[in-house]
Amino acid sequence: MSREPSIPAMGGAVSGRGGSLPAVVEASRFRRIMGHYPTGVTVVTAVDRDGTPVGLTANSVTSVSLDPPLVLVCVSEKSSSLSAILANGAFAVNILGAGAAATAVRFAEEKRTDRFHDVPFTVREGGGPVLEGAVAWMTCGLYRTFEAGDHVILVGKVNDGEAAGGDPLVFFLGQYEALTVAAEPAGPRHSGPVQASSEDQ
Repeated sequence: MSREPSIPAMGGAVSGRGGSLPAVVEASRFRRIMGHYPTGVTVVTAVDRDGTPVGLTANSVTSVSLDPPLVLVCVSEKSSSLSAILANGAFAVNILGAGAAATAVRFAEEKRTDRFHDVPFTVREGGGPVLEGAVAWMTCGLYRTFEAGDHVILVGKVNDGEAAGGDPLVFFLGQYEALTVAAEPAGPRHSGPVQASSEDQ
C-alpha cells in the first residue's frame, strides 16, 4: 500500500555505554507497564469503497497540532478496517461516554461485518460514521501516515467536530471504567489539550 515516507530519525542511533543498543523490553511487560496509563476510549470509523461502514476501538489517540488541527491515531497493521481508512482517505473519531463499554467491546472483538448491527450512526461528509451518543466526535481527512513497528500511525486533519459533553469512558489495567466528573472539579481547568512548549522539550 502507498504511504507517506516516514520521518527520518534525528541523528544516529543512541547506544548504551558499551556502544551496543540497549535491550528491548518484552511485549508482555511493556503491555503491563502501559496498562497503568489511563486513556480515553474511541471508536475510529470510515466507509469502505462499496459504502460499507467499518470501525475499530482505539485508545492510542492524541492531539498533535492546533494550527492546522491535527489528531493522531495508531492502528494495528492487522486491523481489518485499516485498508478502508487508507483507501477512503478520511475517518471519524468517536469519543465514547461512560456508559459505552459494550460499544468499545463490540468494535474491538466482533467480526467486522457485525460491528454496526443495531448501532445508530450518521455518516458525515469528509469523514466516517459518527456514532449516536458519543460525548464528542471529529471527522478527519488523512494528512500523513507512518509505519511504526506493528502499527500504522494515521495523522488526520480535523475538518469538523462537536463536543456533546458527558462523562467519559476510560481504559485502565485492561478494564473499561466510567469516569464521573464532578460539576465543579477541583484544581485548574484547561480549555484543551496541553502541548509542551519548545522550552519544555
